[in-house]
Amino acid sequence: RPMEWSKASKDAAYEAEVQMDNTDRVVRETADMRNELESYLYDMRDKIISESHLRNFCTDEEREAFSSALEKTENWLYEDGFDAVKSVYFDKLSDVKKMGDPIQFRYKESQSRSQSVSVLQRSIEKYKNWVQMAQGNDKFEHITDDEINMCYAKCDDVSSWLYDMLDKQGALPLSANPAFTVEEVQNKARELSSTISPVMNKPKPVPKKEEKKEEKKEEKKDEKVEKEQTSKKEAT
Repeated sequence: RPMEWSKASKDAAYEAEVQMDNTDRVVRETADMRNELESYLYDMRDKIISESHLRNFCTDEEREAFSSALEKTENWLYEDGFDAVKSVYFDKLSDVKKMGDPIQFRYKESQSRSQSVSVLQRSIEKYKNWVQMAQGNDKFEHITDDEINMCYAKCDDVSSWLYDMLDKQGALPLSANPAFTVEEVQNKARELSSTISPVMNKPKPVPKKEEKKEEKKEEKKDEKVEKEQTSKKEAT
């Protein structure tokens, strides 16, 4: 006949199942963290000495210290750290990343800088051309001189900032932290757009001719009514 389970037996079985699931999850997460650490060590070990990757983006002292840390961590991983817990692998990865992240940051900035600068330069040129075209143009007569001057000043301000930063960056070696970041360039582009775009797209005020026509119609209507009333009084 079917086995009858008491509530206590069911609860105990459920707890055992949950415990096994937790154990399996911890094993998986530990293995994943170990693999992540191992992959990082291998990846950085090759890139830090590669001319096409990170070698030129760190000083000799930084490269030697980072290479040494990678080697020590790798030796630990295959010896004492082979059966370590997840938190230990995480701490080891964090330690080497503290040395590697600044170097990777310089490399990534170098790869993206040119494109972001070009985008900002094109935006500055586009808005400057519009400001010059808008002056004296009947199409934009609803835009005030103060608004035009504000747009022109913003273009000059952003342009001056950009070329000042490019001059500073040009004087730095690849192994130094950048004078400006790609994020700063993107922020300047958004700042420029948010200042000038509303002025560019400012709608013309609604013509008042229609209002005058309506007023005249009302006046004529009132006059007609008044004449009719006067005619009726005279007839009476």
